[in-house]
Amino acid sequence: MSVFSKNFMWGGSVSSMQTEGAWNEGGKGLTVYDARGTTKFGSDWKVAIDFYHRYKEDIALFAEMGFTAYRFSLSWARILPDGEGEVNEEGLRFYENVVDELLKYNIEPVVCFYHFDMPLALQKKYGGWIGRQTLEGFKKYVETVIRRFGTRVKYYIPINEQNAASLVTLFQLPPDAPQKEKDRLQAISIHHMFLASAAVWHLARKYAPHAKVGGMVNFTPFYPATCKPEDVLAAQKAGRSYNYQTLDVFANGEYPSDLLNEWKREGITPPMQPDDLEYLRQAKMDFLAHSYYMSMVVRSENDNRKTSLLLQAINNPPKNEYLQQTEWGWTIDPVGIRLTVKEIYERYRLPVFTIECGIGVDETLNEHGTIEDDYRINYFREHIEQLKLAVSEDGVDLMGFLTWGPIDILSSQGEMRKRYGFIYVNRTDTDLKDLARYKKKSFYWFKQVIASNGEIL
Repeated sequence: MSVFSKNFMWGGSVSSMQTEGAWNEGGKGLTVYDARGTTKFGSDWKVAIDFYHRYKEDIALFAEMGFTAYRFSLSWARILPDGEGEVNEEGLRFYENVVDELLKYNIEPVVCFYHFDMPLALQKKYGGWIGRQTLEGFKKYVETVIRRFGTRVKYYIPINEQNAASLVTLFQLPPDAPQKEKDRLQAISIHHMFLASAAVWHLARKYAPHAKVGGMVNFTPFYPATCKPEDVLAAQKAGRSYNYQTLDVFANGEYPSDLLNEWKREGITPPMQPDDLEYLRQAKMDFLAHSYYMSMVVRSENDNRKTSLLLQAINNPPKNEYLQQTEWGWTIDPVGIRLTVKEIYERYRLPVFTIECGIGVDETLNEHGTIEDDYRINYFREHIEQLKLAVSEDGVDLMGFLTWGPIDILSSQGEMRKRYGFIYVNRTDTDLKDLARYKKKSFYWFKQVIASNGEIL
């Protein structure tokens, strides 16, 4: 018998801008990603992997693997082209078709409302999440979607990796703005994002009381570089700052004392309307979702603020001598995923949902039209083994395991070379080729894992 529950969800996760393409079709408005233009890799977001036109083919492949859940984000600008005004019926219908196609195969749609990409109009008019008006536009967008999807969707994620998403705001500020001003604007956007997550909870309760809403973080375990007490304290503070302050609000409905103290000490407490804190307090999340890619080592003498931790993680993660790394320098730490779900569950006693995990590798098709990706199989085997221990030994209530990019997609930086999928997509950074789909060796392995509910690894 499997250690995972009989309704354990298996599948994958993607975002709209990394998969859909059709950047100017179907009445969609421009987004901040569209405005980025060509990336340093020579790619752009205009076609991505063309899921917009190929969703039936891709969902059939996911069904063949045995997926029971698929998390995807909606493009806000496909539904409200300017982020706040008229609803684009054609865009809404596209997502309804995707949901219906998933349900046809008994795949549970897990819908994420915001994955780092917003209508360009809101960024230009209000500075994105810095403007309270953006929050109002978000509420309209969420209400439109929840009412339309009705009972077909049972799981909503308000904001992808909210602890990381709130830092993305900083990259849109003038680089020469003083640090205190950046910190002040970031605090405002953090507050508005928490209200946005709460809004999803409130609107789901009103229009789809059957649905569960889960706040999501990018969870990174922080290890002290040595057993020097200062390093231990630095690692603990990094964990508080990056992981737990956000989770605290999701689970408890209120800002933790260390975050409030930080804002007060720096003189950057965001302005709040009279009922903001009560609105947050009522909206305690139904479950806690997370991504997991790596752990990080922390030294007391390093800059361990939230932003630096995120940038380090992406660009230059410090080495851990006990662990191997991917080609992109990300540590491979299977035990870290057990630590992650164990910590979240022990602290908050809410169901935990692992909705992103994976390894990015530079790959090319062999002469048989496949990829012998044993390294990916080993990676997932070791991570799933640790999740089984978390359930069987640590008593964690784990809802499911979704891999990141189950089909090759553009990376968040726009890099096609960094492939995460069980399915190969035939394009490069600069050449779209024919976008044909090919099954890798891991496709058949994951199919067996799902069929056995994690027993055959």
